Amino acid sequence: MFASWKDLALRKAMIVAFVLRVVPMLVWISKPCVRDECTYVDLGRTLLAGGGMIGTHGWLWAPAYPALLALHQWLFKLPGSVEIGQLLVAVACVPMLYRLTEGEYGRKAGLWAAWAYTLNPTFIFYTSSIWSETFYLALLIGAMLGLRAARVSGSPARGVLPGVLLGTCVLFRGVATYMLPVFVIVLVWGRVRESLAWKQALVCVLSAVLLVAPYSVYATRKFGELVISDRTLGQMMYLGNNDFPPITFDYGNGQLASRAFERATSEGRKPCTENGNPVTKDECEAKAGVEWIKAHPETFLARVPLRVAQLVTPHSFLTRNLRWGRWQGIPDWGDELLIVAIAGFSFVTLLGGTIGIFARGKGWYAAGSGLIVLYHVAAIAALAGLSRYRVPLEPLWLVHAGAFFTEPKATLKILANGSLRSIVGVFVAVFLFALMLRFLPAGWPWWGSWT
Repeated sequence: MFASWKDLALRKAMIVAFVLRVVPMLVWISKPCVRDECTYVDLGRTLLAGGGMIGTHGWLWAPAYPALLALHQWLFKLPGSVEIGQLLVAVACVPMLYRLTEGEYGRKAGLWAAWAYTLNPTFIFYTSSIWSETFYLALLIGAMLGLRAARVSGSPARGVLPGVLLGTCVLFRGVATYMLPVFVIVLVWGRVRESLAWKQALVCVLSAVLLVAPYSVYATRKFGELVISDRTLGQMMYLGNNDFPPITFDYGNGQLASRAFERATSEGRKPCTENGNPVTKDECEAKAGVEWIKAHPETFLARVPLRVAQLVTPHSFLTRNLRWGRWQGIPDWGDELLIVAIAGFSFVTLLGGTIGIFARGKGWYAAGSGLIVLYHVAAIAALAGLSRYRVPLEPLWLVHAGAFFTEPKATLKILANGSLRSIVGVFVAVFLFALMLRFLPAGWPWWGSWT
């Protein structure tokens, strides 16, 4: 990665990435927190005061991001100073993503992916906001690079890095807990008969478990029930598996006001009683959600496309912030251009990456990135969708998008060769395009909807 500074084209991308991310931090330095951002700040303050991890409105979140907030508050005396760390990580992602893409599809594709990440307004927004996405996506990119390094190494110890990074992912988001089998598959992909591959896989598993175990033991003892990282499944079950449609909080695609939320949740089962223990409340909500699914299996399955459409909406939390006027000083036409750019980058990344992986993806990276994305999509399909849940996955898809957009004619020719893989690829791309169109109008109030 450090050698990337000698590459002029990549150096330009890193400089532009720094400028595009530091400017919003300076111009809107005093912007207030919104929703979960405020909760993150409060959790950081609680940790800094020695209160440990606590539940918030029945949610027990993963500890890593609040811990980073506490660290930055201690170092710089400001809650929003975590953006400094995010800025450094975001700039480092440029050469990391380049190296990841270059290794699969060559230098041209690597530069395309690096610049697409650099210029994407949504990635810029998350770097200058109090959300965990920037760190989580960097961990995923780093983990994939670690897996590649392990596969070309002759040492079992090379399984440590991807294991540590995966464990850190778990501490950032509980959904990552069950990605461990994916990492094992990647390490043994095409090397099933090699003992080295299995040794690396074992080292990877042990590294991840040993990293997460101390917090798991602490949280389990504190709350009296098993906690690996977070306990939010039950709350997600309440939002996504109830008599009301699955709830999200994107602009034009969810309940953003308290009255709207209360109106939406007035039907169906009520939330479990707050009892001071977020783990027992989470268990109660999860049990109630499972019972609802058993009683409404057809409705549960019929909602899967809706949840996935919520996940792949072309808009992002930046759309919400622009429509709320939180980035004051941007002219109206600037807001509109940014919202068009947000949607445009989403289509380029998701559709381009889908075409790229089906036409040109191969080997361990296609398998690993595909399984990681499918795993997250499956989790959302069973619960409730939100645009920010897909943001950390997009850089993995940019790798394949780079393969498509640097050689579009050749890639489309492969996709049209009539093979089973190409037929499936076309079907998935068309279905994805339709799902993305569903909430495309949501970014423009005057447009409203397709109906």
